Amino acid sequence: MRGLPFFKHPEDRFDEDGNFTATGTLFYRGSRSGRLDEFQIELVYPRRFPRFFQRVHDREKRFDVCENGHLFPGHQLCLTLRERMEFSVNAEDLTQEVLGATLVWFDKRLIFERNGRKKWPGPAEAHGSQGQLNFILERGGLLDNANAVLWANELHQRALLDHRFVPFDVYDLCPCSSGKKTKFCHGEALVHLGKLLRRVAGTLQ
Repeated sequence: MRGLPFFKHPEDRFDEDGNFTATGTLFYRGSRSGRLDEFQIELVYPRRFPRFFQRVHDREKRFDVCENGHLFPGHQLCLTLRERMEFSVNAEDLTQEVLGATLVWFDKRLIFERNGRKKWPGPAEAHGSQGQLNFILERGGLLDNANAVLWANELHQRALLDHRFVPFDVYDLCPCSSGKKTKFCHGEALVHLGKLLRRVAGTLQ
């Protein structure tokens, strides 16, 4: 971390729970303007790192919290959907990749601010359980199937708003409209969907 040319790491500390926090400054030079900009961040390493990824926070609260700006309560940056496992599993490479992703986030957030916060530049993935739902459908080859997407989103909204999970029978016809039973069609993907909906509804033990 100390050897990265775009990151200055002045201080760090452990908290009473064994989490490690490193504070520092990211340096970014605009490709067109050539102007140097700085971004103060906190890297919070969970006690069980690298099994659990670092969290990155906007240390000075430079940017306003907003979901379409990919900044969550506590000023935590949304860098990737965790289920995608886009970062390395070893500690050394993971930190470098997270800092690199933070630098890209900073660039995009500056563009987002200049454009009046109308649209996040580039692809923008949904957050929370909706992002997880979309990922399950994508991984199961169902994200382009309108019937399956509508069916899954209706169940998701019911779990989210009514805190109620409606179980589905794997021997019913698959929601993809193939005419096959779910178990022999998209059963594996929908098992993961069922677990997600139970968590959202608060019924998963």
